[in-house]
Amino acid sequence: MAEGAPPDVSPEMEETHGHPVIVTHTLREQLGAPEAVTARVYVSPDLPGDTLRAALDVARSAFAVGAVEVTWKICGPSECNTPPAPTELIVRFVNSRGRHLDTRCLGEALIDMQKRTGVMATVYVDRVLHLARNLEIDLRVLLGRTIAHEMGHLLLATNTHGASGLMRELWSREELIGERADDWILHPFESAAIRQRLALSRSGTQDLAQAR
Repeated sequence: MAEGAPPDVSPEMEETHGHPVIVTHTLREQLGAPEAVTARVYVSPDLPGDTLRAALDVARSAFAVGAVEVTWKICGPSECNTPPAPTELIVRFVNSRGRHLDTRCLGEALIDMQKRTGVMATVYVDRVLHLARNLEIDLRVLLGRTIAHEMGHLLLATNTHGASGLMRELWSREELIGERADDWILHPFESAAIRQRLALSRSGTQDLAQAR
């Protein structure tokens, strides 16, 4: 399985494409207190609620190993109509029909290149469903890993992929079936970069609040 290359976009905005992990007490102590981030999740009629909740648990676990604590804000059709807070991320689930993208691409992440911040992650529900059925693997796990991958792009504010781990570009059939834990976690330097960005973002928000 591979994630396809994104289409060309404007200079200021770019698009990129996309098992719970046990966090030991020793690792938690090494990393210190977790950095927190909130993500708005806009639900899809194509995803049963229990499937979505299980997938979000998988995604949360992928970040927890790096001491990044994700809080999900579930948004129904008539909810979350106010603008997101500066530190909130957005995750949406859509059908890929009509989009001119590599059909192997499971999702995209929109990055504001001017502000160097992640804006919105998009997950293509139909493609994730199709792949899970074809490989006979757990839909909830594949969906959660896709969410985590795209959110990783948002939190790192880049379309760069890693050579291995969760943020690699290519997901082979063998990796998807094999369930090797190291294939689905962030590398320490990625977690450190995300934590640093979250800390700086929080500090900037506090400074702005004090200025008012």
